[in-house]
Amino acid sequence: VFGDGVFTSSYQNKSWMFNIERAGNAFQIHEAWSNNAQGYMSTPVVVDGHAYIHLQNQRFACIDLRNGTRTWTSKPFGKYSSMVAQNEHILALDQTGKLILLRANPREFELLDERKISDQETWGHVAISGEEIFVRELNALSVYRWKKANR
Repeated sequence: VFGDGVFTSSYQNKSWMFNIERAGNAFQIHEAWSNNAQGYMSTPVVVDGHAYIHLQNQRFACIDLRNGTRTWTSKPFGKYSSMVAQNEHILALDQTGKLILLRANPREFELLDERKISDQETWGHVAISGEEIFVRELNALSVYRWKKANR
């Protein structure tokens, strides 16, 4: 949900923003814009009016939700990535057990860190609770701590 609209992306199709208005006892839905970004299995995250999405072509992209403009597209990163956001940081977990830390930056792709945290497949959606990161591995559930490094 963004403003009075809903952003959605579908597998092997494109992305849309639909505006929703109340008309008496009913609702009217109008397509505000569409974009050729094809999301792949995971839910985008929204930070400050921009959707950060993992695409079917294995790249990340940023879309300005006000007008549908794609502001950047990254190089390929994994077949699948589940994403969660905490303030200006985005964690993305791919299916190989690699955890990627991105900055939510609408001007450019900004990779802050990446590390392998599992040797098992990790197709489940990464989950966050406070400083804890929950990762569903193929045969286990692992918990990690997410906090700023002391420098």
